[in-house]
Amino acid sequence: MHLIDEQKQGSGRRILRSGAWLFLPKTVSAVLSLVYLAVSTQTLGPANFGKFMLIFSFAQTISGFTSFQTWQILLRYGTTLVHDKSHTKLAELTWFCLILDLVGALIALLVAAIGAWALASNQGWNDSEAIAVIAFTALLVLSARSTPTGLLRISDRFGDAAIPDMLVPIIRLVGTGLLILTQPTVWGFLAVWLISEMVPTICVWVNVVRKLQLPLRLKTLPTRHGFQQSFPGIGKFALWSNVGSSFKLTSQQMVAVVVGFYVGATAAGFFRLGYQLGQVFARVGDAISMAIFTEYARVAHTGDPKDARNLLNRMIKVSGVAAVLVLAIVGLAGKPVIIWIFGAEFVAAYPLVMILGAATAVQFATLGLEPALLTAGKAGRVMLCSFAGAIIVALLLVWLMPIYGGVGAALAMLGAAIVNAGLLIISYRQKIVGEKSQAAP
Repeated sequence: MHLIDEQKQGSGRRILRSGAWLFLPKTVSAVLSLVYLAVSTQTLGPANFGKFMLIFSFAQTISGFTSFQTWQILLRYGTTLVHDKSHTKLAELTWFCLILDLVGALIALLVAAIGAWALASNQGWNDSEAIAVIAFTALLVLSARSTPTGLLRISDRFGDAAIPDMLVPIIRLVGTGLLILTQPTVWGFLAVWLISEMVPTICVWVNVVRKLQLPLRLKTLPTRHGFQQSFPGIGKFALWSNVGSSFKLTSQQMVAVVVGFYVGATAAGFFRLGYQLGQVFARVGDAISMAIFTEYARVAHTGDPKDARNLLNRMIKVSGVAAVLVLAIVGLAGKPVIIWIFGAEFVAAYPLVMILGAATAVQFATLGLEPALLTAGKAGRVMLCSFAGAIIVALLLVWLMPIYGGVGAALAMLGAAIVNAGLLIISYRQKIVGEKSQAAP
C-alpha cells in the first residue's frame, strides 16, 4: 500500500514537472502571440491579414494531413525501450519515424503543388504567388519536429524539448518588429513565421544529437521482418494515429481555408483571429495533455492498469473544472480584448472567439482520454472519433456557412468538438469495461 502511494505521488510529481516545462513555452507563446497578432493585424489591415492567414492556414492544412505524428509512435513503442535501455531498438524505431517524415514531406509537396494553383485561381493571385505558396508549404512541412521532440519526451528531457519551442513566439515577435521598421508585407510576415518554425527544429535536433547519443547508423536501419516482430502492429498504429491526428489538428486550418474559398480572405482572417484567441487558453491544455500522455504510458506499461485509470480520472476532474474557467474567461474578456488589442475594425471576430472558445473548453474537458486510448493501442478508435468529428464539420459547413458565413463555420467546429468528446468518453468507458472483464477470471 505504501509502495502504491509512493507511485501515485511520483506520477503526480512527474506530471507537474513535465507539465511545467511544457506549460512554460505554451504560456510564453500565448502571451507573445497576442502582441505580434496585434501588431500584424494593425499593420496589415483586415484584407492583407486575411490573405496572410489564408496562406498560412493552407500550408498548415497540407502539413497536418501529410505529417505522421511520430511523437505518438515513439511514446507508444519507445517508452519501454528507454526504461529497458534498449538503445539499438530505439534507434531502429527512430529510423522508422524519420522515413515516415520523409514520405510525408514528399506527399505534401505533391498535394501543395495542386492545391496552391487552385487557391491562387480562386483568390486572383498571379503565378509567382502560387509558386511561393508551394515553396512555403514544403519548407513548413520540413520544419516539423515531431520525431526529435518525441525522443526527448520519452527520455524525460522535457526542458530540452520545451526551450526551443519558446523560440517560436520570440522569433515572431522580433521579426514583426523588424518588419514594421522596414516594409511590412504579407510575404514578409510569412517569411518570419517560417523562420520561427525552422530555427527551433534545428535546435531540437542539436539537443537530440548531443544529449541522447542514439546509435543512428546504417546498420541500425530496420529490416521489414525483424522490425515487425519487435514492434507488432506499428504500421497499423502509425496509419491510424496519423489519420486521427490529421482530422483533429487540421480541422481548424482546413475550415479557415474553406471560409477563404467561399466567403473571402478577410473572413478567413477573422476566423483565424477568433481561433488564435481561443488557442491562447487551449495551449495550457496541450501542455497538460502531453505530460499526461507520457506519464500514463509509463504507468500503463510498467505498473498496474488500475493505477493508470486512477491517475487519468484525477486529471479529468481537474481539466473539467479548468474547461469551465476557460469558457468564463473567453466570454467575459473576449470583446474588450479584441477592441483594446486589435482595434474596433476587428470586433466582428468576437462571436467567433466565443464559439471557438466554447469548442476549446469542450476539448479541454476531455484532453486526457485520447492519450489514454492511444497508449492502450486504440489508435483506430481515436481515428474513428476524429473522423466522425470531421464528418460533422463538413455537414454543418454545408448547412450553416451559406447562411451565417464565418459564424456558421465556427458553429460547425463547436458541433464537431462536442461529437468528438462524446465519442471519446464512450470509447474510454468501453476500454475500462474490457479491462475489467479480462481481469475478472
